[in-house]
Amino acid sequence: MFRGSVIAQIIAVIGAIFLAKIYGEEAYGIFGVFMSILSIISIVATLQLDKCIVIAKNKRESNNWFNFLILLTPFLTIGISLIVFLISKYFFLDKIGITIIILSSIGCIIYTYNLINESLFTFKKEFSIISNTKVFLIISNIIMQYLLYYYFSLLGLIIGFIISQLIILSFYLSKNRNEILKINFKEIKRGITENNTIVQYLLPSTSLNSLANNLMPILILTFFGPKEAGVYFFSIKILSSPLSLISSSISKVFFQRSSELLLDNKQKLFNLTKNIVITNLGIMIILLIIINTIGMHILELYFLEKWNNLRLYTLILSILIFARTSFNPISSLIVVLNKNLQGLIFNSYLFLINLMAIYFGFLYNNITITILILAIFGGIGYVFLLFYFLNHLKKLSKNNV
Repeated sequence: MFRGSVIAQIIAVIGAIFLAKIYGEEAYGIFGVFMSILSIISIVATLQLDKCIVIAKNKRESNNWFNFLILLTPFLTIGISLIVFLISKYFFLDKIGITIIILSSIGCIIYTYNLINESLFTFKKEFSIISNTKVFLIISNIIMQYLLYYYFSLLGLIIGFIISQLIILSFYLSKNRNEILKINFKEIKRGITENNTIVQYLLPSTSLNSLANNLMPILILTFFGPKEAGVYFFSIKILSSPLSLISSSISKVFFQRSSELLLDNKQKLFNLTKNIVITNLGIMIILLIIINTIGMHILELYFLEKWNNLRLYTLILSILIFARTSFNPISSLIVVLNKNLQGLIFNSYLFLINLMAIYFGFLYNNITITILILAIFGGIGYVFLLFYFLNHLKKLSKNNV
């Protein structure tokens, strides 16, 4: 997983910089809004029941969840997209806005199907398939987005993303074609009852988390324009690349492993979690220093006079990304320890911080204020959440319960 993620993220960063120079701030801002809408819808489209594929007791149960979600996802995606369309009139209901929502709906179905397939591969511990596919996905995505620039200067990034996701989906379905079976709805009903906190707490919690993490490009586009949204989204993309590398190589394996250790060895689970956090933060601080010094100097030379405020946004947002690194890779503990209510409370806090940040930024007509509030208070929230879970795991290991 780590090998594949390293290769994928290196290619992704180089490709993102290359494409950013070609497309410019405005197209990147529109792409950022597309990715935000897609990310928000995809969380609700599975009702977070894809987690049940991973924590299933046996293969038959896991396959049943897989087939149920394959059936359920398109209906939920279309329904949620209609709601987003109605809400969007308060943000950017114009020709390009309607197009973004339609493309987000299409992209969400494909993207969510890929997540469902990855959950099944995770259950089967076939991590090499996920790892190798990530590399191919990044390469095909960059190639498609580059080729489509000459036909769609504003929407090429979006259309290229959808096509590359569709290619991956074709591969995933070919690998899992034998797993497509008749659904046992009685088992699904029983499974939802047994895991009722997933829908009751985890779904609203992760939905709020997705809103908190993805709403900002939409709000910035609405109140400050597409260019500022583009610079913000690109800053987050550059900074999030190391975090994505860490999370994608650790989170799925940690999810599966932590479920086992909770039953077998709680002390080992605490030690594993603590070591992962320390290692992740050590790696991230080094990478953030490199990005904000040598990295920004190279980017400014490469972009020339374009992408104004990129250095400032990146420096401020580094606070938030560093704090996220402390918890995101181990966030599956929320599900494993059945702390979905606590996750809901935390994500409600993050959502409110986003609203507060955009309010004060718009009030003083200064986007820097928005980013400062988001980075500082969001970072404090993640650090507090980390200490809460470490303390809980420590108590479990001592009490052996």
